[in-house]
This record gives sequence, C-alpha cells and structure tokens, in this order.
Amino acid sequence: MKRRNKEQLKADKIIKAELLNLGDKVLDIAQPNSRRDTGRLQDEMNFRVIKDTTLMFGQMYYGAFNYPKGKTSGEKNALNITIEENIDETTNIIVKNINDVLLAPFKEKK
Repeated sequence: MKRRNKEQLKADKIIKAELLNLGDKVLDIAQPNSRRDTGRLQDEMNFRVIKDTTLMFGQMYYGAFNYPKGKTSGEKNALNITIEENIDETTNIIVKNINDVLLAPFKEKK
C-alpha cells in the first residue's frame, strides 16, 4: 500500500470532519421524524466513518418501511430522506475546503 502525502492527509482530515458533521446533523433530523411506538427505531439509527472518507449509516431493518412522522404517503424511510436532503450541501463544503487548502500556497500574501 502506498503512503499518502501531506495533501492527501489534509484532504482526508477535512473529509472526515465534514462526514462526522453530516452524520450528527442527519441523526438530529431523522430520529425525531422517524415513526416509532416504543422508541426502538429512534434509538437504532447510527453512523460511523470508515477509513476517513466513507460515511456509513445504519438503522433497524423495519425503519426502511415506515413513513416519516406525520405522513401516510410518499417516500418511506426518514433516515434516507434526510441523507438525500443534506448530502449535496456537505459535498460542496468538502470541495470548497479542500480547494482552499490546496490553493493556499498559490494565493498572494498580503
């Protein structure tokens, strides 16, 4: 396996930080919106970051087949809906931050 250079390590650090923020944000929105009777569905949503650049969400199996709280039609799975609503913003933030770090040496110093 090839060692990563300084720029790759900086980029991975930026990506991991934003993925952790996305995970927290998604759970803060999805958990209260998930339909549940006993609280088990809400308690069983979680996430983790693997190898600094991969975000993985998980929930109980039956969570994928429940409508979000207050809805009886449309798309099911409150967790997936929330991920789709927030992923573009996080991607843009990651790209901007990595560009800023990589281009910093080339910008004029005042």
